[in-house]
Amino acid sequence: ATAARERARADDADARDGGMRENARALTSAQSSDEMFEVMAPPGDDFDAFVDAPTPTGAVKRRADVHADGDWHRSAHVWLVDARTRSVVVQKRSAMKDTFPGAWDVGAAGHVGAEDGGSSRRTARHELAEELGVELEREDALVFQFTVPAAQASFGGCNCFEDVYFARWTRRDEGEDDEDEFAIGLAEVTATKWIEFDALERALADAAARVDAVGAKGPYEYVPRSPLYRELFFERLRAFVADADCDATAA
Repeated sequence: ATAARERARADDADARDGGMRENARALTSAQSSDEMFEVMAPPGDDFDAFVDAPTPTGAVKRRADVHADGDWHRSAHVWLVDARTRSVVVQKRSAMKDTFPGAWDVGAAGHVGAEDGGSSRRTARHELAEELGVELEREDALVFQFTVPAAQASFGGCNCFEDVYFARWTRRDEGEDDEDEFAIGLAEVTATKWIEFDALERALADAAARVDAVGAKGPYEYVPRSPLYRELFFERLRAFVADADCDATAA
């Protein structure tokens, strides 16, 4: 939510190492318990990830209460994709996060707050800036892919409709110093790395298997994703890269 973000922003240069870029958009806390979320109706069995949208109930509640009560709400996921190396950026979540602390996760992600006006695209742009220091010049640089309902409250997460976006990014060449490729917001993110598609697919499969083995006990190396999320994500990811290859060939 905009007001909560503005209250939490600060210059955290003193907390950064000399070689790390400053992120003026970064937050000073991992999350705000008082951020307000719109409560959504639970998804039906026939929810279509490409057509359907979450249905608001009209209720608005504090983040802390939404999570405690297992209410359905919304989030935005942004994956930065380098077509040349077939890789995406992942972030390591802060140990202070209230869900999946210390796990590797989507490059940038966050909940859609009530003050975002129901726009997950707006949330996606905010999260990229706050967590990675990435300011997109064009709104259409974010390419919407699908919405998946994920029931994760029983094993360390929350119950959320996840809107997934891709954005093209040019990864630095191997051997270049990438210490400051992203200006991470240290309250939320402790590290970033590039991971190839196949390696990420294996990591997320392992995370899903761990849910079955340990459930809420955790911890998780990677944030688990639902079977439908993984299926659609890798299908759309490879199509997204194929489109980029076609564009490059045409050029």
